[in-house]
Amino acid sequence: MNMTVRLAAFMCGVLLMFGRGVSTQAAETATAGGPPPVSTGQIVATVNGEPIMEGELDACAAALTLTRNEALEDLIDLRLVQAAAAAQRINMPDGRWSPEVRAGIEYALAKALGVKVPPMRAVLVVDHAWVKDAPDKKGRAAGMAQLKRMRALVKAGATIPQAYARLRVNGDYWHIGDHEEYPYDVLPVGVRDLQAGALSRIIPGDGGLHLFRIYQRTQELPPSDDVHVPLNARLRQDAVIERY
Repeated sequence: MNMTVRLAAFMCGVLLMFGRGVSTQAAETATAGGPPPVSTGQIVATVNGEPIMEGELDACAAALTLTRNEALEDLIDLRLVQAAAAAQRINMPDGRWSPEVRAGIEYALAKALGVKVPPMRAVLVVDHAWVKDAPDKKGRAAGMAQLKRMRALVKAGATIPQAYARLRVNGDYWHIGDHEEYPYDVLPVGVRDLQAGALSRIIPGDGGLHLFRIYQRTQELPPSDDVHVPLNARLRQDAVIERY
């Protein structure tokens, strides 16, 4: 199954899955109810004895224009995730699962089972000032002096955009970012581990000088496909799956 089909199939499980209940942050974002999955018609497959009904399969396939085989494989994966998460005491919220909720549950389950998946990564929300290198030494010295003045203003309580407005400098050499989001490994080493509220030193690099004010640190899950594929390969190893 290629990546596009896997993503669509993943969403099929999101549309139809209803959990039955250790708490994850993602679980708190679950969307509200709706009618339960359609369970009419014949049994089309069983997963460790748990049935998948024809109506459920048809609804999944129609919702995202999947073939029946593609929809069935995702519903099989979903049954396996549900059973394994329950065995590991991972909370599955009642109601329709959003993509974020399913991704959070699958990540928690993969970690609990020792499946090798990429780690979560930190994302920082920052104000960012970048003064680009002037073509001459005098211009570069002026840029450093201006950034030092900005840092003093921010240290005294201004935001970076407010400090920039007060400086009244030539904007051709400046980039000012207001609450920009950067992955941990994109930021300079001297900024990555600063905590919320911290102000960086002036950092040279990328053709200029940089100043960062940290507002927030969050954790971001790896891409869902990087977890979904190895996790479900593990879950299928010992499963009894019958298709009719």
